[in-house]
Amino acid sequence: MAGLFLLGSAVDLDGRRDFMSGVTEFSHAQHGVTDTLKWAVVYAALWALLSGNQGWGFGILFIALASVCSHKTRLHAPALVWRHLPGFLLFFLQRLVAGGLDVALRTLSRKLAISPAWVDYELKTDSADVSLSLSAIVGLLPGTLAAKIDGHRMRVHLLDGRADWQRDIARLESHLALLLRAREHQT
Repeated sequence: MAGLFLLGSAVDLDGRRDFMSGVTEFSHAQHGVTDTLKWAVVYAALWALLSGNQGWGFGILFIALASVCSHKTRLHAPALVWRHLPGFLLFFLQRLVAGGLDVALRTLSRKLAISPAWVDYELKTDSADVSLSLSAIVGLLPGTLAAKIDGHRMRVHLLDGRADWQRDIARLESHLALLLRAREHQT
């Protein structure tokens, strides 16, 4: 069944589709393209950041492939509250530098100052976008790595269980909750 959306009217070449189904189909397709373009911009920014703005021949291929995968899996691009982006970036960059210094100091130290531990962090938000982003980003905080989310708990591995890890994770979750518009878990 081939359909066409033209000048505000849905036309079905087989004569079996009405106006509203054509509008809905067009709206979903347009929304998917918008999300795909948003992801392409994110992937391009990540490529520029991680590659030192080099290797664009391969980067374009990577960006296109990642964008197609995002489109095929119908991965939605979360809506951002742009006024909270500077605060998030400042916090994130501070913690990223602190994490790098922490690992460097531990590596250079004669005594390996670690006390590994598995802990559970109680998520404060019901937003799937925030939870997923938190689990992806928390590994960049000093000495942490998220392993699993189960309901409202995130399982985290720590290099040093004696450190104040709860404060950093809670602050990151708070920044993400402000930055991303909360969407409830779909059950």
